[in-house]
Amino acid sequence: MKPKKGTFVNPNLLKSAWAIALAVGFTLGGTALIKANKITTTSAERKPMPVAATTYRQQPSYQRQARYLGIIRAGSDSAVGFEVAGVLTSLTATEGMRVSPGEVLARLGTDRRQARLDGAVAAYDRVVAERARAEARAERIRQLVQDGSASQQDYDDARYAAQALAAAESTAAAQRQSAQLELDKSTLRAPYAAIVAERLVQTGAVVSPGTPVLRLVTATGREAHVGVPAEVARRLLPGESYTLLLKGDRVTARLRSIRDDLDPATLTVGAVFDLPNDAEVAVGESAVLQVAESVASAGGWLPITALLEASRGLWDVLTITADGDGKQRARRESVEILYTRGNEVFVRGTLPSEVPVVASGLQRISPGDLVEPVFSKGADKVATSEPGS
Repeated sequence: MKPKKGTFVNPNLLKSAWAIALAVGFTLGGTALIKANKITTTSAERKPMPVAATTYRQQPSYQRQARYLGIIRAGSDSAVGFEVAGVLTSLTATEGMRVSPGEVLARLGTDRRQARLDGAVAAYDRVVAERARAEARAERIRQLVQDGSASQQDYDDARYAAQALAAAESTAAAQRQSAQLELDKSTLRAPYAAIVAERLVQTGAVVSPGTPVLRLVTATGREAHVGVPAEVARRLLPGESYTLLLKGDRVTARLRSIRDDLDPATLTVGAVFDLPNDAEVAVGESAVLQVAESVASAGGWLPITALLEASRGLWDVLTITADGDGKQRARRESVEILYTRGNEVFVRGTLPSEVPVVASGLQRISPGDLVEPVFSKGADKVATSEPGS
C-alpha cells in the first residue's frame, strides 16, 4: 500500500530497526554455534583420575619407640686429697690434664716431716748399735760362765738386755717407717689413669687430712645412667645390648645393672649402661635410651600424606570403593592418630581393613570422584570393597 499522500517516514527509525534485526540474528547464530561445539567436544562420560594408593591393613597392636632421658657419668669420679695436713706448696695438675697412675699431682711442705724422719733414722741406728754391743757382751759372758769366771746371773742379765734392745730396735724401725710414710704422703699421686676435671684449692692453702684438692674422672669407661619406669625396668635384661642416642648418633651399649630402688623425685628406676670405649662423649652430657614397646590398640599404618585435617581433633582419609555400577570412587572416612613414626602414622577409625586408600595428592580429589588406584611397585593391589561398605 502506498503511503498516503502527505505521510512522512523517519530515516533514523528505519536504521534502528535494521540494527535490532541484525543483533538478534547474530545472537541466535552464536548460540547455535556454542551448542554445536559443546556437543562435539564434551565427552559424555568423565574418565577416572589416576591416584597414588596404598592398602590399609588393620592389626591388633603396634610397636613404638619409647625414649627415656639419662646422663653420662664417668666410671670413677672422685675428689682426691692428702692423708696428712700441711701447706700446699706445689700443684702441678691443671684442669683438662691427662694423668697416668702414680703421676705427681701436688705436694705439701716437707721440712718438719723430713726432720722427723732424720731423727727416726738416727734413733734406729743408735738402737741397732746398742743391740749389737749387748749381744757381743752376752756372748763373752757366756764363755766366761763355762770356765767359771762369771756367774750364770751375769749371763742372764746380759742376754735379757740384748733381747730388750732387739725390741727397741723393732720400735725404732716402726717409727722410722711411720716418718717415711708421712713424708711420702706429702706427695699426692694419681690413683688411676684420669683427667683432671677441677682444681679445688690453690697453692699456699693449708689443707687438713681428707680435704679435696682435685677432682678426677676416668679417661675411659663412660657410663649412661637412665631412669626408666618400673614396668619398663622389669623388661630390661642385664647383659643385653640396647640402643642409646648420644648427640644424635646411635650407640649400642650393654646394660650392666638395674637398681632395685625407686627414685622418689622422678618415680623411676635407675639403669646403668656401659658405653663402648670409642664413644666420644663428655661427662654430664645427655643420653636417650630407645626401647621398643608393644601397644595393644587396633589400627593400621598409613603415610602421613594420606591425611586430611578434620574437626574435633580427628583426621579424614579418602578410601577407594566401588559404587553400585562397579566404578571406583573416593569416599571420606574419619580416623584418629595414635602414633607417628617418621612419615608414617598409626591410625584407627571407621575404615575397614584391606581397603585401598589414596596415599597422596588429596587436593586434586573430592569425595565421590571417579579414581583409578595406582599402587607403588611391590605393593599388593587389593580388591575394592562391596557397594555400601
